[in-house]
Amino acid sequence: MSSPTPFVSIIIPTYHDWDRLLICLRALETQTYPKEKFEVLVINNAPDDLIPEKIKIDANLEVINEAVPGSYAARNTGIAKAKGSIIGFTDSDCIPDPNWIRAAVSFFDKNQNIDRLGGRVDLFTSGDNYNLAEAYDLIYAFRQEENVSRGVSVTANMFTKKSVLNEVGYFNSNMFSGGDYEWGKRAESKKFHIGFSPDVIVKHPARKSLKQIIDKVRRCASGTIQMEHQSMESSISRLAYLIYEVRPPINEFRHIYARGKHLSLKLKLLVFFLRYNIRVIRAYEEIRLQHGAEPFRDID
Repeated sequence: MSSPTPFVSIIIPTYHDWDRLLICLRALETQTYPKEKFEVLVINNAPDDLIPEKIKIDANLEVINEAVPGSYAARNTGIAKAKGSIIGFTDSDCIPDPNWIRAAVSFFDKNQNIDRLGGRVDLFTSGDNYNLAEAYDLIYAFRQEENVSRGVSVTANMFTKKSVLNEVGYFNSNMFSGGDYEWGKRAESKKFHIGFSPDVIVKHPARKSLKQIIDKVRRCASGTIQMEHQSMESSISRLAYLIYEVRPPINEFRHIYARGKHLSLKLKLLVFFLRYNIRVIRAYEEIRLQHGAEPFRDID
């Protein structure tokens, strides 16, 4: 790198989420990376929702309004304003570790051949008595090391060199889910390498309700269809995939037991049946979208 302390831009989209954003910003205030060497760009995706007084606007914080709906449109607005040679992404409900930025910069410095970085996402819950939604997320959500092995990273914890965005382009602002995956595949196709670091950590709350999980599945289905339309995947291949998806996922037992050792047997079984139900919902949603239905967008 040209500088041992490069300037870093952190981009955070938010939508009617000031309370959780405040916690995120407080975590960024405690970063061990020099404060004069990074900026925080919060993109308010609901411009009619004015910034509350409790949000302290520090010298390195800017809140920008973006009326075009969708977190990827918001992130693109942040990218256009970003001054950093490295750009980091997280979400308003995430809590970055105090060494988050420093660890990311150090990773790039030690791995000169790496252009993108997916960091660790640790889920947390409100207590030890998990409900079904929390148990499901603890097993299936944010498997970043696996994501990186596929050439992608979720934007809850992703860093990239600005030069990659200049070459690959910005996120697809028409997508409401899966835009990070789609962008990652574009970057991979241009040979921009990605690495995983267990030291680049953010905490993310597990979803508390089944509705939140189902809504996420439906959003992801629309993102999948959009990407497939771009790749012109054949209808025969798509049908084969759907048939595969609705089979009973017997092999999921092994995965649930491996990642859910702390869960009761009853909760493990409930997670298994929920997993099957989700696969059916996703398959149905993709069929619906293939036949011209409007994509699901859970915004007000």
